Amino acid sequence: MATVESSHVVADDGLITGVPYVWQEINGFCAWAATAMAMQAAGVDVDLYDVFAASSIGFSFAYFSINDTRLMFPGALYAQVEPAQFLSDLYGLNYTLYLGSDIDGVEQAVQVYEMQGINIGLIDGQQEAFALMRSTIDDGYPLLISVDPTWLPSDDYDILREQGYTGGAHGVLIVGYDDAASEAIILDPGVGSFGDDFGYPLDGRGNYTAIPYTQLINAWSNRYWIANTFTAGTYQVPDYNVALGRMVRDKLLGVGTTYSPSSANAYIGKFGYKAFYAMSDDFLAESLIDYLHIFDGAHDEQNLKASVILLLGLGLEAQLTVQYLSYRTAIEALPHLMPDENLTAFSLAAEEALDDFDVLDDNSTLVYFGNLTAATGFLASTFRTIADLYNSTGDLEGSISIYQSTLSQLSTHLRAIGDSWKAAGEALREIWPYQGLGAYAPLLAFAGGGVAVMAVVALWWMRKRPSQ
Repeated sequence: MATVESSHVVADDGLITGVPYVWQEINGFCAWAATAMAMQAAGVDVDLYDVFAASSIGFSFAYFSINDTRLMFPGALYAQVEPAQFLSDLYGLNYTLYLGSDIDGVEQAVQVYEMQGINIGLIDGQQEAFALMRSTIDDGYPLLISVDPTWLPSDDYDILREQGYTGGAHGVLIVGYDDAASEAIILDPGVGSFGDDFGYPLDGRGNYTAIPYTQLINAWSNRYWIANTFTAGTYQVPDYNVALGRMVRDKLLGVGTTYSPSSANAYIGKFGYKAFYAMSDDFLAESLIDYLHIFDGAHDEQNLKASVILLLGLGLEAQLTVQYLSYRTAIEALPHLMPDENLTAFSLAAEEALDDFDVLDDNSTLVYFGNLTAATGFLASTFRTIADLYNSTGDLEGSISIYQSTLSQLSTHLRAIGDSWKAAGEALREIWPYQGLGAYAPLLAFAGGGVAVMAVVALWWMRKRPSQ
């Protein structure tokens, strides 16, 4: 188990030096890469994969199928605040979430968070945001903020700027400020996450990068001045192994109140292995046909249904890819975080899902963000072909039934992932039997990458291809 050191480096002239750079590796992990950097700066020896395991997000998945809506959330994107609090308690850090005072419903959000023991601060505009930046850095800690990446200096975000994707969420770390030069210094884990230049930024861009205050203001204010601090604390959970083991157990076994405390989502969503079981049923040919009949009689019905078909494939591939990358590394990391526990049965059961994930995942959906022709994975290609066929023929049942066997294979892989998660959760329950439900769960995310706008991209694409 990693522990907190007794001291940290205090900022010198508005700059914290020596914070290790953590690359997010792919679209969707920015908040967790930034969290890993912030925790290291606070004296905790964890890397990105440790964070995936110790926060339990690598072992979390949520699915909602309500009327005409089907939403899939890997743990990394379902929420970040509650897992961040759980991480902080595991490692003896103080965690505080700051929200802009002008966010709609912020008073209710504050009440919910405070009921769960989460420290909340409100930021009333630029002056207070910059005061927080300066004071946090002066105390020797970075400030993790949520930004609109289109305002960041790196050319990596030209792909977003060119396509007009403003308002998205991305997590970066402020490690320095210089009022005389009117610029801040950031660590940006997201460079190298898109396009043909995908890969670790060996040239150092994103690592201690200057950003003018004017751009920082636009980037940060467009995300409502959301910020997070991780600082040395006085409280640490009394038994690290028990707390983490039970949390991972509940996430795998889909305990709704662990995912969504104080929320009706706990009772209407499917979580953990139950999410994969539900998706396995819902992506069979007959289930898809029944689902799409919900849109009978809608305006521009054929075009809408074709858009939904495409969106389902793109969304499923993107979300499963994010989950797979965090899951497989979390499996590897967990035994190292709890070396005194015998996790052999857990590891064997959990690893059974990897081959099935591998069939369904594909990085192209995330790397070539917004470029649908570059999304060449099994799921994206299958659902695009179904959408094209239906868009040209108008025969919904026929277009889907042709791919009945392929969809059955998809269903089988999803069911097998669910089986693996259930067996892994049961293995942990043998070590930590149920004695009540977990105390932590996710709510509001502070950075989500680009996956969420796939709906907009899909609808745009189908409008470019009108029904025949």
